[in-house]
Amino acid sequence: MFALANLGYVWADVASDGFMVFIAHREPIEKRGTVQTLVYSVSKLGQIAINLLILVGFSGPGMNCPGYQPDPSIPCTNNIYIIKRVDPELYTNNPYSWCYEMCDDATFEWDLSIPEFAISICFVIFASIPLYLRLKEDKVQAEPRLEFLAKFWSQLKRKAAWQVILYGMISHITFGVSNAAKMPANYVWLDLHTFQHSIMVIFEKFFFFVGLNLVRKYALNVSWRKQVLAGSLLVLVFNSLYFIIIFDVWRNSWFYIFTDVSALFMYTLNFLASHACMVEVAEPGYEAITYSLITTATNAVSPLSAVVSYQLLAFFPLLNDQESIATDTPEVRSQFASLQALVMLINVSSLLSLPLLPRQKKETREMVAKGEISSFWGSFVILSALTFLCYSTIVTFVTVKYHDVYGCMKVLGGGGCSADESSTMALGLFRASFCTAMACPSI
Repeated sequence: MFALANLGYVWADVASDGFMVFIAHREPIEKRGTVQTLVYSVSKLGQIAINLLILVGFSGPGMNCPGYQPDPSIPCTNNIYIIKRVDPELYTNNPYSWCYEMCDDATFEWDLSIPEFAISICFVIFASIPLYLRLKEDKVQAEPRLEFLAKFWSQLKRKAAWQVILYGMISHITFGVSNAAKMPANYVWLDLHTFQHSIMVIFEKFFFFVGLNLVRKYALNVSWRKQVLAGSLLVLVFNSLYFIIIFDVWRNSWFYIFTDVSALFMYTLNFLASHACMVEVAEPGYEAITYSLITTATNAVSPLSAVVSYQLLAFFPLLNDQESIATDTPEVRSQFASLQALVMLINVSSLLSLPLLPRQKKETREMVAKGEISSFWGSFVILSALTFLCYSTIVTFVTVKYHDVYGCMKVLGGGGCSADESSTMALGLFRASFCTAMACPSI
């Protein structure tokens, strides 16, 4: 059901993106980007509203207190895996009735169930349907599918198209890699609970909204390369502040929220620069399919970045579980600092792909006007996107469906199913992803 719901979202999103590009093409060149940033700003407002609902609905004992039981007639569970997650003080004080009490991680006394949350989203969708019915468009004769696909392939072979796609994939592979041990560390080092995490997400969306509007007002015609360079370096500056937490100089959950939100605010520059060029590349008549292909190719590598992030844990065995991180030994801190430094190095390597990004709208239109084409690179970007998507999907499915069997494998980000398990395959996959990303900017 969720897959079908996601399919419906993608269907609607592609159509709206195509219409957004259609309108953007009718903006004056010096103002182009205003509609695009406005659309993304409204999208962020919607995400803020949904996350406020999550904040209020999912900060109760049902979501935050392991083993919580609202019905006193049902005995507390004896599942050892759940009991291990229960607050030791709560369990010690009430060994037979601990499950009926609200733990410290819960902020409210009420909870919103998943079905209730889904129904609330349905109400929002139903309320928006009249707005869609007011949209009017002229009916046109649809082209034969094969003829349309042939024309689309001719669009994809253009250097302006495949170069932008390559930039999106390469920069997202490297800049999307993160420290997978950070989330469990936040819970044991900072006592970051669900309520604070939800507030952090809301702040992220809000400051992303602010950043989009600042770019729309002051930076529509600033070089995209300069925006990406400035945004990337500032993100790294805020990410480097996590070393203060690693070495226990100052461990405070609100300090972490400040650094994370600030880093995302700076990422607004990267996001908008990489998306603004897509409007210039899309040709009239192919707005929706061109824009959706570029965003799909870019988004296809996001799961790969997540997979690589977890594969890096294979080389830092002390960071593979929350209990080990909680020991907070000098060895744990050393491995954590090494992983954080490695992730930052991989992130900064994304700047090597900057030559693939046009400087601004004028340069992009000049590239389109030249009409250079390459069947090889057009095929390469399509096959690469499909390969990355298939690999990430398979790894995600295996680790979720068969976590107890294969989740410990180093190649999947585990600590190893045996003491002598080799890290060669995990290292090989990491090198393949990284070297592929670094090789393309030389074209």
